[in-house]
Amino acid sequence: MAAVSPISSWAELKAHRTLTAARSSLWATDCLCLSPFAANNSLLWVSSPNMSWVPEIPMLLPHEPIIYYGDGMLGKLEFMKWPQAYYDAEPHCIAAPLHRALCQIGISDDDAQGPDFPLSDARGDLPVFNDPDIAWDIFTHHDVDLHEHQHYFEVGSLRVAFCRRLGQAVDEVERMAGEGFEQRVNLAASEAEVTKIMGEFAFQGERVETLRTIYEQLRATPMSTFDIKMWFREFQRVLLELRAFVIYHRVVRRRLDDSTLHQPWPVLPLRGVITQDVFTVKALFRIGVPVWYIRPRFTLTSDTIIIRIRTQIPAAGLFSTKKFMSHHGHVEETKQWLDAPQTQALRGNAQDKLRRFTQMSRVVLQPLKAYSLERVSQYMDDCRAARKSGVSQSHVLDVREANGPEQPEDVDEDAGLFDSQEPLVPSPADTLVMQQYGSGLAQDHPGSRNEPVVGALQPSHVPDMSPPLPLSSPGSILPERPNWVRSDGNAPARAGRKGKKAPGDAETPPDPSQLDPALRSLPTWAPQIAPGWRDLTSSLSALARHPNSAILYALPPLHIFYTTPRTMAGERIHNWLRIRTICFGAVLSPPGHRSVLMTAAQWKVALQGQYMHLDDDMDGVLPHSHPADIEALPQATHASKRRRVDADRPSAQGDDRRQFAQRRLADRVDINVRFGVYEGLAPYASTMIEQWGEMSVSREDADTRDDLAAAVMWELSVFHFRLQLLALDRELAARSYLSSTAVHARPRERVVMDVWGGYRVRPMWEDVDDCDPLGAADWRMRKPRVMALGHLMQQWPSSNSLPRAREAGENEDAYLKYERNIFQFYAVSFHRVRGHLPVVPLSLPSSVETFRAGAILLA
Repeated sequence: MAAVSPISSWAELKAHRTLTAARSSLWATDCLCLSPFAANNSLLWVSSPNMSWVPEIPMLLPHEPIIYYGDGMLGKLEFMKWPQAYYDAEPHCIAAPLHRALCQIGISDDDAQGPDFPLSDARGDLPVFNDPDIAWDIFTHHDVDLHEHQHYFEVGSLRVAFCRRLGQAVDEVERMAGEGFEQRVNLAASEAEVTKIMGEFAFQGERVETLRTIYEQLRATPMSTFDIKMWFREFQRVLLELRAFVIYHRVVRRRLDDSTLHQPWPVLPLRGVITQDVFTVKALFRIGVPVWYIRPRFTLTSDTIIIRIRTQIPAAGLFSTKKFMSHHGHVEETKQWLDAPQTQALRGNAQDKLRRFTQMSRVVLQPLKAYSLERVSQYMDDCRAARKSGVSQSHVLDVREANGPEQPEDVDEDAGLFDSQEPLVPSPADTLVMQQYGSGLAQDHPGSRNEPVVGALQPSHVPDMSPPLPLSSPGSILPERPNWVRSDGNAPARAGRKGKKAPGDAETPPDPSQLDPALRSLPTWAPQIAPGWRDLTSSLSALARHPNSAILYALPPLHIFYTTPRTMAGERIHNWLRIRTICFGAVLSPPGHRSVLMTAAQWKVALQGQYMHLDDDMDGVLPHSHPADIEALPQATHASKRRRVDADRPSAQGDDRRQFAQRRLADRVDINVRFGVYEGLAPYASTMIEQWGEMSVSREDADTRDDLAAAVMWELSVFHFRLQLLALDRELAARSYLSSTAVHARPRERVVMDVWGGYRVRPMWEDVDDCDPLGAADWRMRKPRVMALGHLMQQWPSSNSLPRAREAGENEDAYLKYERNIFQFYAVSFHRVRGHLPVVPLSLPSSVETFRAGAILLA
């Protein structure tokens, strides 16, 4: 028998090819296809015993950043759509369905030298998914309902029919991925095997939750079409991973466990694996899974069957290489999550690195800032300059921008607690630092322009919540005295107008307008406060509000709708329905400048809807808007009827009022620019028809239909409550969000959202019947959600005074006592941090159901 010798030259390699060998004669180390490994002087080769082509080998090179391309994908690093290196911690990834285009690459001949062409599951070995194409489809502008058209992008959401496909795919894969675990546990031979199986069960549960969160984000959040593309690609990645999990445990794992099985053909249409381990090559070849072997040159010997020598197939033939996204005439530069040095500094498998910097590596509620046209105008100027130079505005993000600073940073001069960093410990490059919603205060004195207060509450540490809160009776729950309360226990008086006493004077009843918004009385048409919260109003009235502060809101505060006459509330409701989707998108998918928070006074201006150019003289406080943006506003068709201050009036009161009026006028101009120019809204007209669920709403409807007004107020109250709870938890349980990797913050966020029993922040009453279980009239329906709130607050300061879950009892009286204490603890905790009371949810009005009647329900 001739001695086996290594092949040492190209000529010898070509001469050694065996063009007549049948696939049945191939072994795992033979080469149905062979290709030189790039840039290594032929020292390494890539072969496959069961595939007729070799993919471009995905590697994170030292000079390459992690970047998304024009199709919203990662090119050769798209780890569920392109063959990747073997990752033993997640072996199921090898079983991802093979990309449809790659199934069409192969050999069509009469000698049966390769896998079936085109590659398919002709024998029906693999599980069948009802909609296999959803994992590969693209979406076009025909699949998007556009809500607004801005300068450089369009804002919209996926259409109902497309979302229905996504929802059906989620439900299907959730059911399939969770099957079979009970049987496997019962058949397990050891405790170690049971532990392994339970780990796999927990893993698939986490990925299902991630997939559902992405689905809810796509369904509930208005966002730019570019962001829709990014989230949709993330949906496809996680869906493919779960389908791979199903295929692996139903087919691949069972074949691997059967050591007597030798079934290399037909090859299954799976993503497969690239590996340097010859034992992995042999195992996967034996069961018919695509495998590519990175091998040293000396392993190619005279005994090796080599059928074809081919160059690698580049990933660029399947994925975009453009570094910009285009959609419906708009262009945006793609995101770069990590530059090359940062990529190399991160430890772990490439798949781990990529997962840590995808859309799902961030929590849902993004940092928000107080509305400042100075900041927004600068952002828009940058956009203009970038477009003029032929390059879209930069969206290059590095670790610090994506997940917070490596070290604590100083708070910006014009930044409030919305912008405050929350580093509790020195953190690595990928630490997640959240910024707060609902914590900022805007000063309300002449010349302040409603910028947030700096220093009202130190953001560099969690506020001291000790001693424990006494919860024996409603009246005993009082917060520690805030630093703005006088030594006698009273809040400093707000300066009153001439001839009137200050609201804090004992002989003068408090002005209702100075009460905490949460304590103001509701109009007759508004829904009642939700059960469980109603009994708190008397005990919480002792909690004073910061008398010199104006609270910043991401959405219009409820109390500005509680006004007379009723037609004024109707005007605000009608205008709110016009900008509602825009504002929801600004909160859940904020613009680059993130300046969306406004005071109640500013929201009142926004809800007047008169986004027009003002002819008033402004000789004091000037607006921050760019002059070109101000000129872009349409001219007012009537003269201003606002009261003016006599410029010749010498009194100090006149000076203050004049400056106050100038500041309010500048605010009005800036708000008009925000909605009239940047959001592209025309000035309001009472003849406009807006949409609320399935109802077309006229101005007369907004003025007269109390059921409509009640439903709108309920939605706002629930949305406010959820946003405030999310933000407060990020401050009081900051360590849960400052872990070593950003993805660890998401489980904590899911714990928060479990309080309302869902995966979304926005209350989706349009297509979900049980959209607010926390506010249900039946205490038995509220109980699981209230207990979830109690569980959430166990990580907050002074949580040792919280009632334990067992105290909820089994009867109504015991539960109601438990519920009252839970809600009191939340309200007092919120007040200690924010200086005012939280928004409490209102009861779900029965009219909501009528507004969604006839709507197409999502599966």
